[in-house]
Amino acid sequence: MEEYLTVKELSQRIKLAVQTIYNFIHEEKFILGKHYLKPTPKKILFKWSEIQSWIGEGTEVQGAKEQMSSEPKTEVTPQKPTTPAKTSAARQTKSLINI
Repeated sequence: MEEYLTVKELSQRIKLAVQTIYNFIHEEKFILGKHYLKPTPKKILFKWSEIQSWIGEGTEVQGAKEQMSSEPKTEVTPQKPTTPAKTSAARQTKSLINI
């Protein structure tokens, strides 16, 4: 008998974030009718045997894990705010209007 998994259960089994699984559905890496079923509009059930064969075929899962863990971590160094250079003309200009 076929084993069916919810998105959360699949996420725990293949060690991917729930959002990554939804992204795979949107990108059509998971195919409706082959990898998953929608018995109701808001319910998604994955065929475990198809997911196992999908994992064996490609490297999308490994690539997604590597992408999440190996994204370059760039450190942002704070920059000093630049102040406009004071020129002699700027210092000499005074308003003639007293407020």
